[in-house]
Amino acid sequence: MTSSPTGIIASLPFRAKLTVLTGSSVALALLLACFGLFGLQFQTDRTLASQRHAQLASVIASNVGPAVLFGDHEVAFETLASADAIKDVHVVEVVLNDGEVFSQYVRPETDPATQSVGKELFQSEIVIDGERVGSLRMQVAHRTIFDIIAETWGAILGLFLLCLALATLVSRVLNQMAFRPIEQLVEAMRSIERSGNFAMRLPPEHDRDFAVISTSFNSMLSVIERSSEALKKNANDLREARDEAEQASTAKSQFLANMSHELRTPLNAILGYAEVLRDELGRNGSEQSLEDVQWIHTSAQQLLELINGILDLSKIEAGKMELDCHDFKIGDLVGEVGKMLEPLAAQKDNRVSVHVAKDLGRARTDSVKVRQALLNLGSNACKFTEAGQIIIAARRAGQDAAITVSDTGIGMSEETIARLFEPFSQADTSTTRRFGGTGLGLAITQRFAEILGGRIEVDSKVGIGSSFTLIIPLYAEGSEGRPEGSALMGTPSSTTLAGRLVRDSRQPLALVIDDEPSATQLITRIAEQAGYQVLAAEDGASGLSLMRQHEPSLVLLDLSMPHCDGWEVLAAVEKDDALSKIPVVVVSVSDEERRTYDAGASDHLTKPISSQQIKEVLDQYAQRRSGRVLLVENDPATAALYSRGLQQMGYDVSVVYNGEAAIGLLQSDEFEIVVTDLDMEGTCGFELIENISQIPRDARPSVFVVTGLSLEDAQSDRLEDQVVRVFAKNGLSPRRLAMEIADRSMPAHPSQKVA
Repeated sequence: MTSSPTGIIASLPFRAKLTVLTGSSVALALLLACFGLFGLQFQTDRTLASQRHAQLASVIASNVGPAVLFGDHEVAFETLASADAIKDVHVVEVVLNDGEVFSQYVRPETDPATQSVGKELFQSEIVIDGERVGSLRMQVAHRTIFDIIAETWGAILGLFLLCLALATLVSRVLNQMAFRPIEQLVEAMRSIERSGNFAMRLPPEHDRDFAVISTSFNSMLSVIERSSEALKKNANDLREARDEAEQASTAKSQFLANMSHELRTPLNAILGYAEVLRDELGRNGSEQSLEDVQWIHTSAQQLLELINGILDLSKIEAGKMELDCHDFKIGDLVGEVGKMLEPLAAQKDNRVSVHVAKDLGRARTDSVKVRQALLNLGSNACKFTEAGQIIIAARRAGQDAAITVSDTGIGMSEETIARLFEPFSQADTSTTRRFGGTGLGLAITQRFAEILGGRIEVDSKVGIGSSFTLIIPLYAEGSEGRPEGSALMGTPSSTTLAGRLVRDSRQPLALVIDDEPSATQLITRIAEQAGYQVLAAEDGASGLSLMRQHEPSLVLLDLSMPHCDGWEVLAAVEKDDALSKIPVVVVSVSDEERRTYDAGASDHLTKPISSQQIKEVLDQYAQRRSGRVLLVENDPATAALYSRGLQQMGYDVSVVYNGEAAIGLLQSDEFEIVVTDLDMEGTCGFELIENISQIPRDARPSVFVVTGLSLEDAQSDRLEDQVVRVFAKNGLSPRRLAMEIADRSMPAHPSQKVA
């Protein structure tokens, strides 16, 4: 594809354009001048030739007269032949009055066939003694313009080239004159760009036309210099304001977090003792007191929800809310939310219905935050609806999941919707008085949606109902937390609650390490009811001393303690082979679950905790499990974490790091349980599971999968026929893994108590 001349010229730099256009204009003018010169010369030559030929015809006519009079043809021919000296003359003839040609001369080189072509005819009468005897006719061939060009082209071309060279020289001089101020301007701009100095100025220009450019540029620099100084000052002010705002925000978030933690500690005791009193009053039949205690428990639970909301909001605003992404069936999660909302809906005679599209499939995101967001939306729907219907509909929208929670409640106006997601904001005071609430739920839900990479859409009409649609990507990126190591510090500074312990080998021993007396007494009371002997320490150093001395069956550890905190205890246990065999369950107001698992904890319970949670942990570790477990995990840190948790439950654990080694070990030894990852080098988990499925059923071990992969539906369906259960690796505690294996693989052995 060829470019047009206009396009080529348009692509040239301006300086080249100016040179080309100037040269072209001069060349065209010279060319036209040359053509004009040729035309003028042609016209002049034609006029002069006509005059000359007319005179020649008159002279020959007067000379040939006597020859015609005497009839002398020879003399007449000689007279006509005298015109041979004039090359333009081709034919000369004498014609008598009767039209007879008396004599004729034809130039020898003239072609008779073209004698009259392109010729001019001159006539002159032949008069003798006043009497006309005939006429002279002369045919003349004038020179053409091409003849003239052929004669003069060399001189004209030389003149043309000389003029063109002069025009080019003048064009270059003009370019330099025109571009000099522009080049100065460009150089000044580059200098300012390099130095950032807006104080420099262009020198004065003597040419009045160019002086406008330099003066305007200097004026612009003055304005920029003043603006730059103002911007620097404003930037400094904004930077200081930003730093102050960040410090204030950090202080606020830290205050809210610390205050929430401080409030959780007494709330833990209130909730725990309320549950204990409720159980005791229920056994004693004290209905009135039981109702009072129930009100205490309910109020404390509401206060806990408020504190949790404030803490979540402060963590979100401080940018410390992390994602814990794992693979799960989003339809199952929506179904669980529907079942959890049914009791709440029934309190106001509402009905809950759940609809999940078949193509919704699986998701890889933070299921905890998705569940919490849907529970917040569903709780609001139940709160503002009476004798109506709550509909939860989940569908796929491209690469997103769209989950709509609709109700037939009181609805909202546009003004209400505009401030709906502001913290501590509700519809109006009458709504707050009628339905209660803090106004944090929707604000936190919107923040969760944004953290997950999605959004919330609202549609509502007063008196008809509301629809909230949570739209989140099916696949979101999670973040990994890392524990911070610490050295053990401090010295023992506490004693046991029971004084000198007399160990009963028939009872398991629990060690409670917590500096809060109310929390220690509550856990001690629940543990004793579960059949445990109990030791207590109020700091980490004392707790480590008691662990080495008594080797307890279970350690319940707080993190925030003076002198030696829980992190230091976990670090010391990790380094001590004897202590690492003891299961440590963290019970703390801190919610850094990932960090505690990485530090070696078997589980993490966040205060306030219910007595049921404590009982579940105590019951699990009160019974010794048996069986051989093959753990296949390519990550050594994860393998060590799960191996220790299973060994603490009583299992005999063998660890390999790839599927090929696992297949070899299965061929030479027997195992009741196989726990495997899927993503491994060489022989992957799918191939290992396929190999295990070929083992005879009576000798085939139970297979559990712990993976971080996002599984396709076909892969999940295939694994469902070959394994007992698939766990998402993110957030899976060693205790939870051991508990699931114990519940699904074989019965416990109650007779085998922990020594």
